[in-house]
Amino acid sequence: MAKLLLPLNHYDEAGRIKPPRFFWWCCLFLAKSYVIFVLSLSNFRDADGLLEIFYPRQSELYIGFGIGAGALLAITLVAYREKWWDSSWQFLRWLIKPCLVLTVLLDLFHQSQILIGQHWRFSWATAILILFDFVIFYWVLKSRHLRYMIADWADKQP
Repeated sequence: MAKLLLPLNHYDEAGRIKPPRFFWWCCLFLAKSYVIFVLSLSNFRDADGLLEIFYPRQSELYIGFGIGAGALLAITLVAYREKWWDSSWQFLRWLIKPCLVLTVLLDLFHQSQILIGQHWRFSWATAILILFDFVIFYWVLKSRHLRYMIADWADKQP
């Protein structure tokens, strides 16, 4: 009898490892430009005003869209992983971690560019974003759950 790698609640009905809950939160944070954009579209009265609060310059929103694309790709790969299992596209599972790492590094680079533009003045918003980026970066590199899920993708065929 094989020993389970994770507690039983981390497996679905078919015995496959489910994505970690923190994975979804990380991707949501990394794709924050998309989230803010969708939220601004839901506020019909002052959609532009809401966007201007978070992105005073419109170019910042587009940069955020570019940075968040890696997180959206990782979300897509994990959300539709069952469709990839029975195809020849299984190699896509190896793109999940690099997508997240690249997205975090791009976000850190972007935050450092913002700091340079502010002449290194302290800002709580930038400090919190950088802190979250470092936490996510550490988690992506060290998460056993994420590593087991990616390896389980190769082992399980429907």
